[in-house]
Amino acid sequence: MNRAIAIGYLAGVSLGNVNASHVEGNVMITKKVTLPDGTLIPYISGQAIRRMFRDRLDDLGWSLSEPFSDVSGQEVTPPVEPWKYIDEDLFGYMDTKNKRRRTSPIRVSSLVGLFPFQGDRDLGTRSFEKFGKNMESGGNMFETEIYSNIFKGNILIEVDRIGFFLEKELGKISKEVSNCEKIELPENKWGKSNKWAFKLAAGEKAKRLKDFFEALKYLWGGGRTARMLVDLSPRFLAMMFLDVKHPVFLEAFKVRYDNGGIVLDAQLLLESIKKFEGKYSEIIFGMVSGFFANEDEIKSMCSECGAELKSIHEAIDFVKDKIME
Repeated sequence: MNRAIAIGYLAGVSLGNVNASHVEGNVMITKKVTLPDGTLIPYISGQAIRRMFRDRLDDLGWSLSEPFSDVSGQEVTPPVEPWKYIDEDLFGYMDTKNKRRRTSPIRVSSLVGLFPFQGDRDLGTRSFEKFGKNMESGGNMFETEIYSNIFKGNILIEVDRIGFFLEKELGKISKEVSNCEKIELPENKWGKSNKWAFKLAAGEKAKRLKDFFEALKYLWGGGRTARMLVDLSPRFLAMMFLDVKHPVFLEAFKVRYDNGGIVLDAQLLLESIKKFEGKYSEIIFGMVSGFFANEDEIKSMCSECGAELKSIHEAIDFVKDKIME
């Protein structure tokens, strides 16, 4: 059985400030990181990406744990029922009151811009005239840092941990756990504090994982969507079924702007994949037609990996079909 699925993807933002930092005066600053040469590039935090996935799973009809958490001051105590709530299963939780923690089986990176931040700003105004005042009353003005960029993102799914809840993660169970099987664990395999675990029914585990991929297909969100709506669904996608757990594509994506088009460094991606020969059972590629200027080179790279270049929709559905119950 494959222990993990590594996902690397590229998303495009035509114009936006998806995940702002703070306000300086009347300017909303975008999150940026400084490269060794001093270049500033925008990024969208991993926390924001996880929020978007939760929201899309909510759209797909899943019940989330957040409305059932106990909030006391600044402390939030989750219900700790991962067999019931998909977000506690896939994204983990922290219960400081009862010392229970589940590390997220799905790890995400920040979305990192591949082109420098150019310092562009959007000017916004609010006229008091629209609130029953005369024109002379004026109004206020504000600015928002904006960008147009290609972002790279990575996801590592620990498949063997989804639907598998250790004793230490759950603590004392005082209620019946539905849709789960209680199993005894080999001595010391999971530590002395884990003598048993609950295992989610296979069909339910597969459904959760498949709907996570469905959420990836329709990913969007962030701040200022009322006036800066963006689509963060993949424009290019590489997915690998692994026998080891490793974020294969974390540093595998590099693009350049050449002669009016976006060019993907196919050789860098190929070299990153070849490092894991013998460690993966299958690799799948998906791409939006016309997104890259060097499509033929990308198709050749996919062929060298023994894979066909599919559409994004076809690639994700192919992976969903591979997820066994």
